[in-house]
Amino acid sequence: MKNRSLSIAIAGVGLLAAGALHAAGLGTCPRLDADGGAGGSFTWTTTSTPASPAYAPGLRIALWGDSLSSSRDFIGAALDTAGIAKGAVAPSFIQAGIPVPGLQLPVKAACASKGWRVAYAHKEKRSQPGFSKGFLSMTADSPGETIALDLRAPGSSARVKAVTLLYEKPAPDASLMLAVSVDGGAEEFVSLSRRNSSVLRIVPDVPLATIKLRVVSGKVTVHGFAPVYDSAPALLLDSFSVPGGLLRSWSNTAAAHFSAAPEVAADYNLVLVQYGTNEGAVPSFSRTNYLSYLRENLGRMRSFYPRARCILVGPPDRGNAGGGGALKFANVHAQIASAQKQVGLEHGCAFWDWQAAMGGPGSAARWAAMQPPQMQRDLTHLTAKGYQLSGRMFAQALLLNKH
Repeated sequence: MKNRSLSIAIAGVGLLAAGALHAAGLGTCPRLDADGGAGGSFTWTTTSTPASPAYAPGLRIALWGDSLSSSRDFIGAALDTAGIAKGAVAPSFIQAGIPVPGLQLPVKAACASKGWRVAYAHKEKRSQPGFSKGFLSMTADSPGETIALDLRAPGSSARVKAVTLLYEKPAPDASLMLAVSVDGGAEEFVSLSRRNSSVLRIVPDVPLATIKLRVVSGKVTVHGFAPVYDSAPALLLDSFSVPGGLLRSWSNTAAAHFSAAPEVAADYNLVLVQYGTNEGAVPSFSRTNYLSYLRENLGRMRSFYPRARCILVGPPDRGNAGGGGALKFANVHAQIASAQKQVGLEHGCAFWDWQAAMGGPGSAARWAAMQPPQMQRDLTHLTAKGYQLSGRMFAQALLLNKH
């Protein structure tokens, strides 16, 4: 077995239109096999030096949040309102969330076999933190478990000249063998059994559209994929929002996963942090406790991205679909917004008050009564049109003319 090596204008940038197809089995992901190519060959390496030159410094945005921003309606409308045209934006890091319900990955299609187990940073209680900036990981320990990605997004002409897998195994010398194929070509065995690297870089002979990875032996945890495009996009947008997510995810990150390779460690010009709804759902909310929690986790985020422009996005208004105490959650959200504004200033972050933009406490019911409805019946989540309206208001308040 041989070891084989592997200033952008904002005009014309756009939001990814394609979402991921999440499937329980590879057979339900036909787009990966229908026109992925005639088969391709590739080289691979586990070294930390990029096989291709890094992109020239351009606009890079990262978004972390919960289900309110995981659908991309909010950020899509915000970018469109800011004059960022559709069709030339792509991710620099794709989180390992293929089986996660309600999560739209920025690829044409993605599938995983049933044996992959998903772990969530906001749920993790282990003593040693172990998540990447994607806040999700997928683990498999049975032969045959497979992941497949179609990376042709935002358009069918998009191709990737290199893709880095950020992975982890139980011990540096643990057994691990993968089988990799690109564009429907023949599989090639990649032995990672005696390698202490945490990156596998695949470099196709011809820029690829699709890639499949199959576990041959051993146990592997996948943290995400970092693609390098044949034609550099005008905007790199990484959306790491996870349904049910909490800001405490930052306490479960491992610094090693942020610096494993240059393409994984890419810095951002702007970071957006959108949380609060799930934190406000605790039985007995304490502003004092929340302030401490916010300082700890926002500080952790800032330790990774100290120079990026930072904007906190507060929770929208929330009603009580059960009737009684209609303003219970609305008043908690107002306290969360006040705390975020205060702590944001301490960490050099701007703040956008989503609840105030909607009209203040009690506005959730009014948004639900609009035609068409801007709020869902649970009075917690907005409709697609409600997220789009909110995204436009956000852009008008904080994004326009501030690139």
